[in-house]
Amino acid sequence: MKKDAPHRSTRSPKMRVLLLNPPSERVVIRDYFCSKTTKSNYLFQPIDLVVLSGWLADDHELEVLDCIAERLSPVDALARIRQLDPQVIVSLVGSVSWNEDRTFLRALALDDRRIIAIGDVLHEEPEIRLAAEPWLEAILDDFACDSLPRYLAGERDGLVGMTVRCPDDSFATLPPDRTKRYRVPRPRHELFPTRGYHFSFARRAPFATLLTDYGCPYPCSFCVISTIPFRTREIADVLEEVDHLRGRGVRELFFMDQTFGVRRERALELCAAFAERGDLSWTAYTRPDLADDELLGAMRAGGCHTVMMGVESADDALLGLYEKGYRASEVGEAFTRARRHGLRTVGTFIIGLPEETEASLRATLQLAIALDMDFLSLNVAVPRFGTPFRARALELGLANANELVMDQGGADAFLPTLTLDRVRMLELKRSMVRKYYLRPSYLLRRLLAVRTWHELKGQVREGVALLAKNT
Repeated sequence: MKKDAPHRSTRSPKMRVLLLNPPSERVVIRDYFCSKTTKSNYLFQPIDLVVLSGWLADDHELEVLDCIAERLSPVDALARIRQLDPQVIVSLVGSVSWNEDRTFLRALALDDRRIIAIGDVLHEEPEIRLAAEPWLEAILDDFACDSLPRYLAGERDGLVGMTVRCPDDSFATLPPDRTKRYRVPRPRHELFPTRGYHFSFARRAPFATLLTDYGCPYPCSFCVISTIPFRTREIADVLEEVDHLRGRGVRELFFMDQTFGVRRERALELCAAFAERGDLSWTAYTRPDLADDELLGAMRAGGCHTVMMGVESADDALLGLYEKGYRASEVGEAFTRARRHGLRTVGTFIIGLPEETEASLRATLQLAIALDMDFLSLNVAVPRFGTPFRARALELGLANANELVMDQGGADAFLPTLTLDRVRMLELKRSMVRKYYLRPSYLLRRLLAVRTWHELKGQVREGVALLAKNT
């Protein structure tokens, strides 16, 4: 093994391990310490499980079961799992589906299976969660390190990013990984379903999700990813994964980095490598204050066709209060630059912060229209576990510390504001979506911008689902 190669444990016999995205009555997304109902019909491969597949596949008999992608009922999912007969289940859980998740996983634990879980609802006070859920053996709070394979190999020293039960029935929360770089053995995309995933911005099928970095260095106080120490992934590992996907005929990619381009030279090197391959088509997030001509030009040359940027609010005071680090004027300039480089744009907004009013929501909609974005993404403020915003929402009496269920997608379980109750907030959110997307000029522009038959079908499918959820 190379000196700096990803750790692969070989000190214990192989076990049957299942990576699980459990069933739900709704299409829910549990991913990267966030969970929500899908805002239209999109669903992508859960990046937690994708990365963990790389860590575990060499040492164990590994299976993946994504019950959401396969639309499995709890009864059918339970039957499939018992047929696979795993000894260890590593499962996603989410605050959006916590009551369903804990019921389902508790039933699996009755079969004498070891259950390890990862998800937003476990991200804060994990020892309390372990104490409340005796079926749960351990909580994983970092999927980009080698703690899980080492834990399954019986190691207990030097682990990071986990909360575990100790032999004396106490609990130990292990510190996060604060190294600057990480490596991951090649994720096993081939273990994931070939059907059931839909991505709103994909121009062709199939597509895959992957990471080039982990966490985020920016302090946005409502975002859970800001609580994860930022680390960059070795470029050689990224390219190995990309080339493996290309070999399988997958050239449509969704980079789940929360901010592509944080390390400028590294991002430019990645884009140059993608451009050399010449056959990639991809989507990524970045920030308006990073999206200068150099970065956007390199991304476009590397195959990027869609860039997502956080607008959040039209109010500079709110951008400052929640530590976004830029002003609304910078946002407009970034979207103009992106269009100039031939990139489609997606603006993400957070609505329903405590200070939100009907007037501020009207201003946000006006800004969204003025930015001339290709797509609008409205996220409803929820008190994400571990975030400064959660502490503020509790202090203002807008959130209840004992309420673990929340939904950023806005279908249910979100916060009122200081002046708007949940019912009115939902009405206004739905109205904003309709007013943005049902403009005749917008619909004509979207139709003329379609490049492939796959894209047309996807746009129609997603558009119908989005409007159905907002009527």
